[in-house]
Amino acid sequence: MLKPKEVCQRLGISYRTLQSYVKKGYIKPVILQSGKWRFREEDVEKLMGIVRKRKVILYARVSSNAQKDDLVNQVKYLVENVKEYDQVITDVGSGLNMKRKGFLKLLRMILNNEVSKVVVAYPETLTRFGFEIIEEVCKAHNCELVVLNNEDKTPEQELVEDLISILVSFSGKLYGMRSQKYEKVKKCVEELKN
Repeated sequence: MLKPKEVCQRLGISYRTLQSYVKKGYIKPVILQSGKWRFREEDVEKLMGIVRKRKVILYARVSSNAQKDDLVNQVKYLVENVKEYDQVITDVGSGLNMKRKGFLKLLRMILNNEVSKVVVAYPETLTRFGFEIIEEVCKAHNCELVVLNNEDKTPEQELVEDLISILVSFSGKLYGMRSQKYEKVKKCVEELKN
């Protein structure tokens, strides 16, 4: 967000001219609670005639290195279904981990208004919990979030999947990812799934 003074400097205009632009509807300010004006950078650039191309991003994630083949298949599926895209971002890590390198990169790009569309195969690909929050962030930054396989699951199915992912994640942290106890818990969880 830019202050009026910064906008005037970029456009090479006076404050009165900026007020006139606002009155005529050339540019719309964001009015803070204090009543002060701030301007979105892309609005100023649009007024200057600069149109920044926003990207279409394909995002794929798997939980572990053992699933690398699944990651390749996921990317292949996204590429086949989305003909025009600019970048593919991938991650290997838990859907509960909000500090995944690729996820943070994608989030920063969305917050900087660099992305017009994000395409994922499943909602859990992006994040195990809080998908609705990510959806709202995308909406606030005029970014479309597309889920190709949005299966309608019963609340019970979703709850079971969420509990399983939490159990596996926490047992991995508690026992260590390579310990025998972790492997036993993981095996029990897999049996519960089936």
